[in-house]
Amino acid sequence: MTIVVDFRISRFVLFSSKSLLMRWFAAITFCILLSMFLHRCSAQSCNSNAAASVASSGTEDDFSWLDRVKVGYDGGFVIASQGNVDLNASRDPYRLKINGWGQLRHTVTDLSPPSRDLNQLQLKRGRLVFSGNAFNPNFHYFIQLDARSTNGDDVRLLDYYLDYDVGNDQLGLAPGTLTFRTGKYKVPFSMSRWLSGRDFEFADRSVASIFFDVNRSFAWGLHGKNERLGVPIFWDAALFNGLVTGGAETGSSGTLDDNFAYSGRVRAYPIGDWGDENLADFECHDRLAMRVGAGFAASTIDRFGTTEFNRLRVVDSGATLSTLLPATVSGYDVSLYAVDTSIKYRGWSSSFEYYFRTVSAVRGAAIDELFDHGFWYQLGKFIVPGKLQLATRWSRVQGDSGTLGGRDQCAEELAASLAWYFRRNQAKLVVDMTHVDGAPISSQALDISPGNHGWLFRSQIQFSF
Repeated sequence: MTIVVDFRISRFVLFSSKSLLMRWFAAITFCILLSMFLHRCSAQSCNSNAAASVASSGTEDDFSWLDRVKVGYDGGFVIASQGNVDLNASRDPYRLKINGWGQLRHTVTDLSPPSRDLNQLQLKRGRLVFSGNAFNPNFHYFIQLDARSTNGDDVRLLDYYLDYDVGNDQLGLAPGTLTFRTGKYKVPFSMSRWLSGRDFEFADRSVASIFFDVNRSFAWGLHGKNERLGVPIFWDAALFNGLVTGGAETGSSGTLDDNFAYSGRVRAYPIGDWGDENLADFECHDRLAMRVGAGFAASTIDRFGTTEFNRLRVVDSGATLSTLLPATVSGYDVSLYAVDTSIKYRGWSSSFEYYFRTVSAVRGAAIDELFDHGFWYQLGKFIVPGKLQLATRWSRVQGDSGTLGGRDQCAEELAASLAWYFRRNQAKLVVDMTHVDGAPISSQALDISPGNHGWLFRSQIQFSF
């Protein structure tokens, strides 16, 4: 893999007050180049001392990778390598890793009136990620920037969180056993939201996933792993501002109520070696591999917290619950639950997640508990091992929220996809077609609006490094 960083930047870019991000990026890259130069010089000057050290310790640091890395100026500053280099740096006290990925999508729709049809090219996700350690290996940071066509020219801070491995640093436990997290990040609840958009076998998530979504928020949380039972078990718990409140203004002038929400999720791998990828069976397992999980989330929502009060939607019109409730309602409680299971076997991959949502304790009106539930089921098969995959998906949402407890209604989604993987999930082409029957969501990511009936045809190129 070759990475080229070009800093032929004009005086305007270097010194304009509007180019703070570029100046920050240039400074970081200069520090990387300088540290690599000093590291290489140190390795060469200390070669004789290293031989003596090896004789006494019986170990040797391998700096041969430096001979395969080129650093210099070639029409711009360049960092180049002939291939992947295993630096074994995960436990170094100071570390910076830069990643990026994007999804360019073409969407065509054929929807029933009055819905407007779409025929557009869109950058659905354009991400730049900075992650690593600071001070010691137990302090980890993660920063993810997002620029996409639905935000115009704006770049937003999608994720920003800090991890402190309390268990390893303070209690002497194995790394990752008990970690404290704070910042803005995905609230632990569903498998669908836990998955990265890079892993999808379709262009995007299902209708049911978005309907029951909790998404991101500012939070304090704990997470860890345990293998004492012979089965890898991972768990997360968080206290956060509320449901889908990551982009909301905080503080006394904001649009959030004063009620915290809380959630938790656990996942385990009871059978087989799952492998590196979260959905598709690139390894073509000759033995069954299984993953199971469960999650919950709950909050009290007050009317003056409009970010949440105006967010929940109902089956099957997709209208917001706030528009159906009487003006006398001052708030209510909401609880969500999810269970999931996934398997891989001989090129087959299957994922299933079921959701439950209750709206209860409605204050200011005589409304009984509202109950909605739904699921998505996905089945994929490699026709050409590791390259060509076919998949199908069924998503359904059902409940009585749209009638305030009067009767059940439902909405469905059926979809099929074809994916060609050039380099697994680092580079792939996905083409899918989806039929929706009364969409109960409003999602720019899916290009689906409330009440849509009809077809969506999407083709998407994904790239990542």
